[in-house]
Amino acid sequence: MNKKNILVLLVLLGLTFTFLFTSCKKEDSYEELSRIADLKLQEAVKLTQDRPCGDIDEWSIETLYYRYVPIHPSFKQEYENLKAEYTTLRQRADKAFKGPVPYNTALVDIYTYLPPHFGLRCVEGKMKVMMANDLSLSEINTRLEQLLPEILNFFKEESCSDNTKWHILTIRKDCEFIPLVTTQTPNFRVFGEKMERYSQLYQAKRNLDTTMNCLTVNDKPAKGVVCENGKPVLQY
Repeated sequence: MNKKNILVLLVLLGLTFTFLFTSCKKEDSYEELSRIADLKLQEAVKLTQDRPCGDIDEWSIETLYYRYVPIHPSFKQEYENLKAEYTTLRQRADKAFKGPVPYNTALVDIYTYLPPHFGLRCVEGKMKVMMANDLSLSEINTRLEQLLPEILNFFKEESCSDNTKWHILTIRKDCEFIPLVTTQTPNFRVFGEKMERYSQLYQAKRNLDTTMNCLTVNDKPAKGVVCENGKPVLQY
């Protein structure tokens, strides 16, 4: 056999082995990758739990999937590695999925709603991210009292020339319905964050204060907004 024929034979053998290897290579399994990804997620969460407090100023709060977790420099790198592994596995699982886009994807990290947290606190010697329901009734009342005037006065300096650009929003103070007028502003997101914190605190208060027996329907709602002297005025 001459050299030319030998070269052709080697090339054909190489292509054959490549085809066989590619054909036998196992495809990614959505179920298996999802299972491993969830294990990595659980491992990352567990890493942050039941940690002794130490200096609270050294801690930070991060969002992991659908929860907040307390992070300390002593394990931050290990946490970041697990989070990266989870994200990679979840993305591979999403690509392997055969059918409609699954709900349980890495994109849920972006779109999953998380209520606001209220900072870090040392509870029974362990670091904890505080939610509204973790606060005492007296602390909730204090925070509500601080937030209410900030919300009521948020649009105080805005002028009104077109009443169609103003809207009515009703909040609760104890059992009282309080209407306020809102309009779109460049810093409207800040107002939304204050409202979300107030809403979470108020609901936590309702859960704790069993003496509150409030009506659920406002029997005297505001019906509209008009502009008078450059300011929005509620109509009843």
